[in-house]
Amino acid sequence: MPAVLSIAPHLVPVGVSTAVATALVGLLMLTHIQFAAFQQGGAMLAALFDFLGMVRRDERQTRFARGMLKTMALAFTIGSALAIFAVMILFTGLWSHFWVKLLRILFWPLVVEAGAFVLEIIALYTLYVGWDRLGRVRPLRVGLELVLVIDLFVQMLMINFVASYMLTPRPAFDLPLILLNPTLLPLEVHRLIGNVAFAGALVALVAGWRMLRARTPAQRAYADWMGAIGAVTAISFTALQPLVGWEYAKEVQLHAYASWYDMMLGGLSVAFLFQMFLLGLILTAGIFFFWRRVRTSGFRSPTLALCAVLSLGAWLLGATPSSLAWTYEQVFAANANVPIWNGGLLIPFGQMIPWKLTALVAFTFVSITAVTVFLREVSRGHLRWGEARRSQAVALITMGVAVSLIMALMGFIRENARGPFLITNQMLINQQQNFVPPSSAGPAQAGAAAGANLVLGGP
Repeated sequence: MPAVLSIAPHLVPVGVSTAVATALVGLLMLTHIQFAAFQQGGAMLAALFDFLGMVRRDERQTRFARGMLKTMALAFTIGSALAIFAVMILFTGLWSHFWVKLLRILFWPLVVEAGAFVLEIIALYTLYVGWDRLGRVRPLRVGLELVLVIDLFVQMLMINFVASYMLTPRPAFDLPLILLNPTLLPLEVHRLIGNVAFAGALVALVAGWRMLRARTPAQRAYADWMGAIGAVTAISFTALQPLVGWEYAKEVQLHAYASWYDMMLGGLSVAFLFQMFLLGLILTAGIFFFWRRVRTSGFRSPTLALCAVLSLGAWLLGATPSSLAWTYEQVFAANANVPIWNGGLLIPFGQMIPWKLTALVAFTFVSITAVTVFLREVSRGHLRWGEARRSQAVALITMGVAVSLIMALMGFIRENARGPFLITNQMLINQQQNFVPPSSAGPAQAGAAAGANLVLGGP
């Protein structure tokens, strides 16, 4: 820790407590995450559907791509303002000790992130303003959308360098080791898949709202088609999350055990259980939509009905708590480390292995089956767009809200799992500005002075 503290800036007291500063950053960044996730997932959907619209000469898919780009351009103004405010005001003002340290250790990834941010502005607003003119050369427009997708991928990768370093840090100033962090790859894949699922869920949410407010057959038909696209995207990518999330959790367990324990068995275990509840709600609502949507058009699908039942069962199993206490420490403190039917506090059917693992595997296979069967029904012409009913619209809205909540909750769990550290085993949360300056030089000041003497040839 002294090596890390030696590169920190001089600490200056501020009139804000650590709790208030933490709450401000948490609220702002969890909101920003929603916009940033939508940008990456939305760009991928826009590029895909504009390409399909060009190849198939389908104006409906082109309209969808244009709507997605327009929404991204409007959302970017809010999301980028939140990020700039966080960096310029909150990080620099309230957390400068931590922020300057990150700048020194992760300077080049953050420089690349800033460059990618500028390129995103150029590409996104060129598409927004010049959509019709670029449409005269469709391959050029699709190519620019692909540039935007790659740029956003680079942006997310740079931010994940920072996030993975904070959770499982490597030696400071050894950039190759910092970049090749053990939690980097699973975090990158996990967030990439999650961002696409999130964009799809938001499409489903908007489509469900439009279904309820549609006044003409054309409006109902487009909202119905749009809802199917959003639901298929959200469920397909959400179904992959448990597998990637399991790998991420294993890397955290191997390299930051205290954080893993807090998530699974400690103070954050209830939040993690609520995450399982939301995951089950997302997948069950989506599969219910598939089943009822096929039935609404007059076709029976026993497979989709069975998938809905199995998904509900997996949801109940996965959301079962492992004990009646908040943490395992409370179970042992009460000398109640036995099942509830023996007078204890443990619920064996809520254990991660094998029960929650069984639920996660079931979710994956049931969701893949449901998406496959639904797409088969669509390809056979069994769905007539515009026939969706209120129950399907409510299912789409429920799924969209649940995905938004789980995105924020995952960020909350990941960031709080490091407590009491800002950077695991390197910098404590209370090593910030809200304290009385010591009368003598502390580790950071002493380390900085020693570094200055070394550079100047001092003793």
